[in-house]
Amino acid sequence: MKTDPRSLLYLKWFAFPVLVFFVVAIPLNLYFEPISGDLTRIGHWAERDYGWNLPQPSVAVHANGFAVQNPQILVLGDSFSHPNIWQSYLAESRNLEILSFQYQDVGCVDNWLRWVKEKQYPNVHEVVIEIVERSFVPLFRIQNTCGNRIPKLVEIPARTEKPTRPQKGIMLDAGYLLPATGNSLRAAMSNGRIVSGDVVNVPLVTDKLFSNRRSNRLLYYSDDDLKMAWSEKDMTAAVQNLKRIQDDLALAGLHLVVIVVPDKSTTYRKYMVDEARKVQSPDIFGQLKMAGVNNVNLLDSFQKAVEETVDLYLPNDTHLSTQGYKIMALKVADEKF
Repeated sequence: MKTDPRSLLYLKWFAFPVLVFFVVAIPLNLYFEPISGDLTRIGHWAERDYGWNLPQPSVAVHANGFAVQNPQILVLGDSFSHPNIWQSYLAESRNLEILSFQYQDVGCVDNWLRWVKEKQYPNVHEVVIEIVERSFVPLFRIQNTCGNRIPKLVEIPARTEKPTRPQKGIMLDAGYLLPATGNSLRAAMSNGRIVSGDVVNVPLVTDKLFSNRRSNRLLYYSDDDLKMAWSEKDMTAAVQNLKRIQDDLALAGLHLVVIVVPDKSTTYRKYMVDEARKVQSPDIFGQLKMAGVNNVNLLDSFQKAVEETVDLYLPNDTHLSTQGYKIMALKVADEKF
């Protein structure tokens, strides 16, 4: 049986670009290092440049879910609460049991609050609502309602968390490698602000805040900037809705504490080179205090901490490092739990 010459030709045309891709992609992978941060991933930035290099402390993460039988504190939070790290530090320091939930698993805030008031946890007297700064107004300016449903627990086993960042490995993803190559060239030729996808890359006045190779630049999530367009009306509505939640819980004998986690860009804003980006963020923390909402002002603590804590936020990520979560927990522990 003879082989069709056209098939061989097609095979050669197919094999050639594949071979070229592997020849180019493997060295790029080795250079860029495996992706570990959410900002490097969605913004297509090289881990080699923005991945953290200072070892982070281990943390004994407490279990969450059905293993927590007798909680004293209930937490509703977002991705800053999902790994259960700051809650574990807090539970350890105060000898507490804490049960945590995620917004996407409870139907809506109103449903979760209704369930909290009806659920028979005899030792629960504290309710914590944690929200990252950029989501504060979008989530709370309108108090949405939804049908009754049992909130889903986040099941997390007890474990020791030792943060690691792999620096060797192969990931042949052209959708990351090619844009990352372009971004590395852009950063090499530009001293200004660069936007790639949903990630903003800006120069800093110092290289002492982070442990990565390009520590003179800051990556942050572009949605951080949306809060600059918040109206006073919407901010007031969000704050007042939380005040109503606080008063409603108080009638049920429950004490509310609100934790607004500052955006990464807010915390490091004064170190940005571009003066235009230093415009004052909306003062959520001050408004909550003025309205009488029990809240933990993390912004003051974080802005002081960055002066002496390298990688308070991870340079390649929008979230805190384990050291940052520990500082957060220490500040939250100041509350009268």
